[in-house]
Amino acid sequence: MSGYGMKGHVRVQFQNSFNIQLTSSMEAFAVTESSLVKGIEQIAEAGMYSKFSESPYHDGFQTFEGDIVQEASPIGMGWVVKSVVGLTSTTSDTDKQTHLFKMRSSDFDALAATNPLTIEQHLDVGSAGLFYNMCGNALSFNIANGELLSLTAGFIGGNFTRIAAGSPSFPTAKPFKWDQFSGSFNGAAILDLMDLTVSINNNLEAKYTLQNCSVPRKIKRTGFQTIEITGNMIFQAHSYWQNFEAQSEVPFLMNFTSTQSPNALKFDFPAMRLKTYEPTLSGPGIIEASFSAQALYHSGSGSAMAITLVNTQEGYP
Repeated sequence: MSGYGMKGHVRVQFQNSFNIQLTSSMEAFAVTESSLVKGIEQIAEAGMYSKFSESPYHDGFQTFEGDIVQEASPIGMGWVVKSVVGLTSTTSDTDKQTHLFKMRSSDFDALAATNPLTIEQHLDVGSAGLFYNMCGNALSFNIANGELLSLTAGFIGGNFTRIAAGSPSFPTAKPFKWDQFSGSFNGAAILDLMDLTVSINNNLEAKYTLQNCSVPRKIKRTGFQTIEITGNMIFQAHSYWQNFEAQSEVPFLMNFTSTQSPNALKFDFPAMRLKTYEPTLSGPGIIEASFSAQALYHSGSGSAMAITLVNTQEGYP
């Protein structure tokens, strides 16, 4: 029997250590796409066997990677944000939990740069695929007029097996949407944004050794953490253009406040530097400007970015 995407699901649980999968308390959240796949590299013999046909093939490295895409649920998003960024603290109050996420200043352990996840991906056919040692490598948030906030998390693993599919229970909190946004640039309110994307990259790579044969021995960093912000806005004044020309590093804030209390989301970039600002004349209508920026480390804040998520989830263990 063929499987339906609408009958599939994703459930996750953080591992206590690399190489030890955990499925005892898995959490589900609604996804629009899950593209986790196992790959096997092909090694072709170079030797010639006195024939026109190809020489024999052999199994090479096994790879485990892919993306999970969701409309940003105030509860469900916390699992993937922690996996890529790292959870600094959770503060409890009456009917409210405040989770602070900041970019890691050290690796999770000697084998994994970020906190590895066990991820159950069920495709509505037979058993579910269980990916483990999955480390959060990249995360992007996108918001545009008339749309829900979406986020895409990219993972690199690990290992794979199959298990009987669990029964998901989904959080009921409503996703954030465009008209719940407010923001400020260098202390002044932003009124003319049309769309915005925040892209975070840990630059991770699976490392293979003779000891571990075909699956990754470690998942570690190959470059700096980077945070890029891109978007489009109505060209209303010269202030952003002048800031780009001055190459100033200024604070940039993004807020989403849901009508479903207490859910809220805040991005704080203490030192954002515009790399491009490009207003263009391309027709008779309203003039728009595209821009790109980098969020840089700010010594006073001890980070390049802080994400504050307020919801009713007691924690992300």
